[in-house]
Amino acid sequence: MKATISDDLKMKVRAISLGELFMIYLKIGCVGFGPTLASETKKHLVKELNWISEDDFVNGLALAQLLPGATFVSLTVYIGYRLRGIAGGVTSFVALLLPPFTIMVVLSYIYFTYGSMTEVGILFKGIGVVVVGLIAHALMEIGKSVVSDMRGILIALAAMGVILYCPNIFIVLCLAAVAGIGLYYQPLKRQAKVVVKSESSIQHNRKVVPIKQIILLGVILIVLGYGASFQPILLTLGLVFFRMGAFLFGGGFSMIPFIQQEVVMNYHWLTLDEFIVGIALGQVTPGPVLITATFIGYKVAALSGAAAATLGIFLPTLFLVPATAEIHLKVRNNLWVQAALKGVVATLTGMMLVVVVNLARHSLIDVPSALLAIGIFSVLKFRKPNTIWVIIGGTLLYCFIR
Repeated sequence: MKATISDDLKMKVRAISLGELFMIYLKIGCVGFGPTLASETKKHLVKELNWISEDDFVNGLALAQLLPGATFVSLTVYIGYRLRGIAGGVTSFVALLLPPFTIMVVLSYIYFTYGSMTEVGILFKGIGVVVVGLIAHALMEIGKSVVSDMRGILIALAAMGVILYCPNIFIVLCLAAVAGIGLYYQPLKRQAKVVVKSESSIQHNRKVVPIKQIILLGVILIVLGYGASFQPILLTLGLVFFRMGAFLFGGGFSMIPFIQQEVVMNYHWLTLDEFIVGIALGQVTPGPVLITATFIGYKVAALSGAAAATLGIFLPTLFLVPATAEIHLKVRNNLWVQAALKGVVATLTGMMLVVVVNLARHSLIDVPSALLAIGIFSVLKFRKPNTIWVIIGGTLLYCFIR
């Protein structure tokens, strides 16, 4: 028999306002760095506020892994959509991206106005060291949700190996789904029954894909495109980044080579040195790594260019998540789908491990920086402080010891 949501829980779900949703994701957008966006989401919405269940979180993560574009932005829109429909998805989307967009615009202005960031280079190096500790802690927290046994560990390690030698995320996800079916289908089948769990934040009155709302988003997109057409460079920026956001899989790090090909080789918007700076800033500032699009857009057409590139690379998520979320919810209890998704979500741990290793090799250049990163990890694990204070304190400590 299908479980139902209690009356008290229904009241709690209805009590979540768009303002509350905006404020919590504004906070996450200020303190979440790349993969830590997922752990910050889990910390606030699952553990502290209990707006969504652990199952909701993992299901959103699984869907986000399967969609093109920025994985953690897709997760954000999914949760906002499950809580408050299309309006919730748009609200969480805007709130998450507003802080990193603003910060990146300021940093882009400083870089392109004064020619270099040498005056504050030590500050950015300190942030880079702190980010290593943050992402390592996020890896542990997310790993608890998506890897629960030796099968998951094997898939995660295999995914890490494949990514290192064949950085094609589509191939990785396909292999992970096959591995998931091979390793998990029979154990799932042997279970006495499939338990349909209560979902704390699912609004069961939405049974179909919200066609009208998606059409409305499409109209808004057309209006934005029409407005940009009066400045051809803005339209070009938006379309180039929209195409990448709609068709490239694997999130920020796996999309970087394709972005480089477009903006450096094809359009010559940035030099290679400038592109490397943009990627570095995308990693050491809050928000998704693909916020680098803001940096690129700012170089091409100042503030309006930054907005065009940012909207271009992230907007596809607003269409893809609502269009696929209901289908995902309908098929996820199928044993074959469950087994495949277990393999897919386990790959996230492997990909995050690759990110941690690469960042550590770049940022932990000596013993003090390594000790600071380990200290950041330990504080987050054992003390559970507010992340923003960890970032500020760790960065200032790095500057002090330098």
